[in-house]
Amino acid sequence: MRCDRCGRDAVLFQPSSGLRLCAGHLRLSLEARAKRTIRDHGWIRPGDRIAVACSGGPCSSSLLHFLREHFGMRRDLTLVAITVDEGRPGMARIGALAEGMGIEWVASEETGVPPAGCTWPRDRALSSLARRAGATRLALGTTLDDAARSVFLHVLRGDAARLAGSSHGDEEIPCIRPFLRIPEEELALYARLTVPGHLPPREPQAMDQVEKEAGQMLADYTSRHPSAPFAVVNLGEALAGWSGPGKGRQSPCGRCGEPVPPGCPARGAWGREVTGNG
Repeated sequence: MRCDRCGRDAVLFQPSSGLRLCAGHLRLSLEARAKRTIRDHGWIRPGDRIAVACSGGPCSSSLLHFLREHFGMRRDLTLVAITVDEGRPGMARIGALAEGMGIEWVASEETGVPPAGCTWPRDRALSSLARRAGATRLALGTTLDDAARSVFLHVLRGDAARLAGSSHGDEEIPCIRPFLRIPEEELALYARLTVPGHLPPREPQAMDQVEKEAGQMLADYTSRHPSAPFAVVNLGEALAGWSGPGKGRQSPCGRCGEPVPPGCPARGAWGREVTGNG
């Protein structure tokens, strides 16, 4: 299989575009899309201090690498890697990864004990840690697949408030998701090619039956229609601008009972998928 751009050996077939890409052109394509996403949303501004949620896995490690490579040289921006210690092995490797990139690393053990499948305590701790680190933005490794699954699940549940809620409370740090339109498969390959020392993906979160069925339905449809996740994410972004009943209202989490603002960093703009799988 040859790269459609240069004729070198291809490492990936991109179903959404029909292109075969070598390692170099995969990197260029992925990074160009991430920069376009940042630019389209106005996510990075002069003077920002960006806290990068880093678990050491492929998504967050790739995000840290990408932001360092493309924004780390700017004197009007600073980066800090933050990690909530969930008792997973590899904390020392996460610190070494960040420090090897010349990025400050801050870790916290403020996790709480979440119910199965609930990410709220961990992500609330991330938001708190970002604030303590003086950050103005919280960067998350959310992928296209993460966001599409979350939107699709809330559509099936008829959860209009979660779909519509895109603004954060005054005390919450705005989240940025540069990899919002990058498929998990591409990002995992990008990590293997460009980020030595990252950890394997975390174990999938426990899901209820509705979540499992929703994920499988979307995956099955995507296998026949590769553009489907992009369309679902676009729908989520369009609905996030809706203003109506429930906008900004804090509803309790169905798992842990905590009050969850519709647009909180723990749930992202459309639900629980905020940090990706690593």
